[in-house]
Amino acid sequence: MKRLIALGSLVVGSVLILGVSANAQIFQQYRAEIPFDFHPGGATYQAGEYRLVPLRTDSAQSAIRLQDVKNRKSRLLGPVTLGTTSWNVKGKLLFVKADGHYTLSEIVTPTFEMKMKSAETSVAGKQAADLKTVAINLH
Repeated sequence: MKRLIALGSLVVGSVLILGVSANAQIFQQYRAEIPFDFHPGGATYQAGEYRLVPLRTDSAQSAIRLQDVKNRKSRLLGPVTLGTTSWNVKGKLLFVKADGHYTLSEIVTPTFEMKMKSAETSVAGKQAADLKTVAINLH
């Protein structure tokens, strides 16, 4: 009987360890060094190092959290689609510069992507010549 309980405990423990390990491999976060102040979703962030983390990895829809690495402040950016058609892309943040202000417009990674609606409203009515797109690579 002791042997059966020990074997059962070993099997349950192995399944739990493998399950946690598999989930950890799915979870992906990215970091970026952003050299200018910017606006994601209406808020203002200072230049610095930031982390992007999807909140869920077990469904097709999730939200993305942007966290300042230095002071740990974070903000939910909104819905993100997990899984992309850009599997060959290492990851990047796209900003639109208009009137001297940078607005986060798009996030593209191999595991999730997101287009910011706030960027569309901040550049509405601006001439194409007045706009500049800047890409920051993620690591």
